[in-house]
Amino acid sequence: MSRLPGLWRAWPPARNPSCARGRLAPPQSPLVYEGRDGWLFLTGGSNYVTTLYQREGGNLPDAALARWRDELIDRQARCDALGVRYAHLVVPDKLTIYGDSQAAGLVDPALAPARRLSEMLTQHRGAVRHVDLIGTMRARRDAADLYWRTDTHWTPAGCRLAYDALCAALDLAPNEELDSRPVTEGGRLMDLGARLDPPAWETIREPRWLRDASRIYENAVLRLLETPSLGGEIHVGCHARFENPGAPNTCRLMLFGDSFCAASPHRLTALLAETVTELEFVWSANVDWRMVTRRKPDILVTEMAERFMSAPPAANFSLRRTEWRQRLLARRRGFERWLRERRSAPGVST
Repeated sequence: MSRLPGLWRAWPPARNPSCARGRLAPPQSPLVYEGRDGWLFLTGGSNYVTTLYQREGGNLPDAALARWRDELIDRQARCDALGVRYAHLVVPDKLTIYGDSQAAGLVDPALAPARRLSEMLTQHRGAVRHVDLIGTMRARRDAADLYWRTDTHWTPAGCRLAYDALCAALDLAPNEELDSRPVTEGGRLMDLGARLDPPAWETIREPRWLRDASRIYENAVLRLLETPSLGGEIHVGCHARFENPGAPNTCRLMLFGDSFCAASPHRLTALLAETVTELEFVWSANVDWRMVTRRKPDILVTEMAERFMSAPPAANFSLRRTEWRQRLLARRRGFERWLRERRSAPGVST
């Protein structure tokens, strides 16, 4: 396990007077709970986060979670038939790991979806290579902040912890040079901090892990994601390919994941690109099996944030169809933006 130096400890954000009291954020920010010491938690949103910590009722009861158990068992069987190593990684929600920083008991971390899924999979011991991060993260959460205090995503320390666990599960040699990568530092307004009034900024220290690997391909969706005018709204269906001839492991890895992976030089995709000779990343909670069969990687990894399990697995996911739909959405967004600008132009009557 790599060390978690003080370099990765998130600096506390600008204090909001309500943080110390641990009360709900003001009406302008109904989705954010302010815990102790500047910790912010997502409590609502389209996933109804606080309702996920229930065995019955809520937005992810055991009966619904069982669909993901069955999906993972099916994925493992498909990979076994193709001769592909498989692993699944659930990124715990910040409430699951830092529930002790809630000033009020919003949820019971013992009923976290990732924990309940792990319990279900133990009944099918050996059926799925499932990387359970909860115990590891809870054991290391005081050594360094594993999530940004004003954001839903993990810090470099949390990402490295997951990377080490995944490498161990897949018998991959970790890249030993990662600690020497350059780090940038600056104040940033993150996804939860931006919802407060006044907003809470955080000092971010972030390594650029991508160095030896080269991104040799990106699809239209990734180019749309990296188009500033679209504000990152279009992301599902991103596809990128990386090559790294000098990587510690001579193998090809395909990764289906979400924003905890991304195609940036700062998250899990970059770490894995620095570890294997070829990496493909697709932003999706579901697998394009036609693509896997055609490319036949040595390793398939699926990753998803714990709260996204509230959406059931989708059959017959097609990256090609998704890319087509996202391109149409981008055109619509562009037309809507043009229409707004035209209507607001001087001398144009509405």
